[in-house]
Amino acid sequence: MRRILTILIILLVCQTSLPALAGVDREKLKKGIQAYEQEQWDEALNRFQDALLDDPENPQLHFNIGAAQYKKQKYEDALKSFEKAILTRDIKLQQHAYYNQGNVFYQMNQYPEAIQAYKKALDLNPGDQDAKFNLELVRAKLKEQAQKQQQQDQQQQRIEPSEYAKQLKAQAEILVAQRLYREAYDLMQQGLQSDPTVAAFQDFITRVKDVIDIGGSQ
Repeated sequence: MRRILTILIILLVCQTSLPALAGVDREKLKKGIQAYEQEQWDEALNRFQDALLDDPENPQLHFNIGAAQYKKQKYEDALKSFEKAILTRDIKLQQHAYYNQGNVFYQMNQYPEAIQAYKKALDLNPGDQDAKFNLELVRAKLKEQAQKQQQQDQQQQRIEPSEYAKQLKAQAEILVAQRLYREAYDLMQQGLQSDPTVAAFQDFITRVKDVIDIGGSQ
């Protein structure tokens, strides 16, 4: 995801002058920002949480806490923090919170949830090119995931031939080598009636039948 760091830094810096932070100890916030910019995630988180004690419902502080939690890969906690930030009346902050929720969901491989978060971010800011980029990226990931699951399901559905079926095919291959296509085909058909796993060699049976149909039987 290509924008998470840039957005968080911009918001953190801008927040030092927001009226909504009037009840917050600015020194605590400043130290949290400095720690964050120095990639001292534990220190930043501690500072932001300490500042939150002054204003427990402040959405900007919850956003900052979510940012630090994200960097610490505490994704479940980050989701909760961004959810609280979304309650803000500040549309810009709300849009960024939805965007970052999308990033968190992406890291957790929860692609449908990430898509919904990016869509909400775009509802608030249709011109957000990064949100559009990430939305398409996640959609591609979801499609890839579905394709892999389909392949796995198909593999599970593949028939495992029994030893009898394997021996029967070996006999049929000998007949094919002798150009006794009809005999090989009949042998496999008879085997199908007594052992359903002979169907694992359906491609072989079909090829023999094709040879017979074009006049190759003896």
